[in-house]
Amino acid sequence: MDAESFMARYGARLVANGYSVLPIQPGTKKPGQFRHGAWTDYPAWTRHAERPTTDLEVSIWSTWPDAGVGIACGAVAAIDIDIADDPDLALELERLCRTRLGDTPALRIGRAPKRLLVYRTLAPFRGLRRQPLEVLALGQQFVAHALHPVTGRPYDWPEETLADIDISTLPAIDEAMARAFLDEAVALL
Repeated sequence: MDAESFMARYGARLVANGYSVLPIQPGTKKPGQFRHGAWTDYPAWTRHAERPTTDLEVSIWSTWPDAGVGIACGAVAAIDIDIADDPDLALELERLCRTRLGDTPALRIGRAPKRLLVYRTLAPFRGLRRQPLEVLALGQQFVAHALHPVTGRPYDWPEETLADIDISTLPAIDEAMARAFLDEAVALL
């Protein structure tokens, strides 16, 4: 990675577009903080789901070496399609998600064929899980920009990155819609 961290590159744009961001420890998917020359866990990160990220926070985090960017869920929810060994099924579930919840431009791929689709929430709700699917919501987070810990490559946004999408333009969902999608998706499995 070059001298500019993912946080320095994307953090301010994400905040300007309405997302609550948090620093991600290099080589992980975990929120972190850089103190006394070392990365450690960031146990209080969930507060970022309940309030906007400040410009001062992004400015400080942008100086931390190799800081990735996570998105705190609450105002957004993410459909995590954790299908590792069947690209056709992963794509079929993505299509079902787009049909039932809206054709979001926010598709992120870390380690294909796994994928994640991001939606705006009408009101925050708690996460839902039905293996191998999960709706990441209030009290959870996902990595937007960092090096994937397995592939060693940056997370890919094949359509548009959230740094280029105002949160208000994402399709909106609620808990009932997310549950209905999971019921239908699990039936496919």
